[in-house]
Amino acid sequence: MKVYDTSGSLQSSRNWSSKVRCIAVGDVEGEGHDALVGGVGKRILVIDHQGSLLWKIDLESNVIACDARDVDGDDAAEVAVALRNKRVILWNDDKVALFTRKMDFPIADVWLEDMTDDSELELIVADRRGNVVILTSTGYELMRLELGEAITVFAVIRFGKKKLFVTGNHSKLLKIWDIKGRRINELKLSGEPSAISAGVPAEKTDLAYIVVSTEDNRLGFWEIRDKTRVSDSEKTTLQEIEATKTILYRRAIRCGNCGAPTSPESSRCESCGAILEVLDEYALQEYISEALDSITSKHEKIKLKELDRILRRTLPKPASYNLRRSLQTMIEKRIVEGHIDGNVFVRTRPWKIKSSNRPRRDEIRRLPEVIFSLLKKEKSFEIQLVEKKTGIDRSVLRKSLLILLGDEEIEGRMSDNEFILEESQEIESFVSKLLEEIESISK
Repeated sequence: MKVYDTSGSLQSSRNWSSKVRCIAVGDVEGEGHDALVGGVGKRILVIDHQGSLLWKIDLESNVIACDARDVDGDDAAEVAVALRNKRVILWNDDKVALFTRKMDFPIADVWLEDMTDDSELELIVADRRGNVVILTSTGYELMRLELGEAITVFAVIRFGKKKLFVTGNHSKLLKIWDIKGRRINELKLSGEPSAISAGVPAEKTDLAYIVVSTEDNRLGFWEIRDKTRVSDSEKTTLQEIEATKTILYRRAIRCGNCGAPTSPESSRCESCGAILEVLDEYALQEYISEALDSITSKHEKIKLKELDRILRRTLPKPASYNLRRSLQTMIEKRIVEGHIDGNVFVRTRPWKIKSSNRPRRDEIRRLPEVIFSLLKKEKSFEIQLVEKKTGIDRSVLRKSLLILLGDEEIEGRMSDNEFILEESQEIESFVSKLLEEIESISK
């Protein structure tokens, strides 16, 4: 591997143990230093800025492509990988897979980019048949574009709201397409393209750089400018993508009719055929705000990447968010008292329960009997029903459950107004932990 500066001068080189199939750069640790992500054979490796090995993940198939960018705003880059067996994976910075999905055709490349302008990046997959598929960061399909010709190399350019795709195949041309799949330009090369990358300087929205390697051992740097406005048809397509994403993230993940698990990509339950409900009472942003407030109430200082790990344990799936933006909004609205210092959230005023919501001793004493009674039939209960039977305010119940989930004291998940215990969670231990937490935050 050789690293060149923008003038074409060699800066450094490194030997690898096997053929390098992809390279990406990103701050995987969230500490302000870029790491090198490499696909080598059937392994994905991450090496920090000092040359130390951070990740070494063995996979079942050869790595074809990879990318690394901060998807969710916790200052730590996620890692996207495509495999020869048509599988694509997105890992969080702690090596936990956010999703894995099998694509229909062999993959040419993967790319992380904000296609919906909500600060949460999507995963774009280009396959060798000429299809471009936009997936959410939870793995659900937003759009599929058929370009009508093979793809061997692929890149995305984002000029503000304008999104363009760059493709190449077995010709000496790079072709540029708009979000509608219309070819709008092309670049002539000295040979067939073997790899491509692109980027936009942060200070300029009408300028992009494209780097292309070709089969004749040449490396070309291209400067692309685009000052054209987004057309009405492009705006319509982008709005359709955004609307699809909103529906997917608000559609129930369990059928309200039969209770079977479902995929938000389907509008109907595969088990009983009922139309899937859209969650209203606790919309995603409200849920994220509630979860963040609950988690940070126990942490005076916490790194954003650690807060992200805890938050992912508490949110229902699918869940999409930009952590930095969500925190900043809560700070501005004074939902939480604190500030962001670099990659750390600092809470400046501890959370205190409202006196009107503070549970009474007799209400707390009723809690174990009520929970045990509700869990006799199945390992779930409605939070609103617990409030009705005990008198404990639902906000206190939800905050306690979210704190326990975040700290991994209990195993389960929240689904709108319902809490579902995992099969491995002992009921006695759960009730004991919940009682202890409510007593703690009620003091």
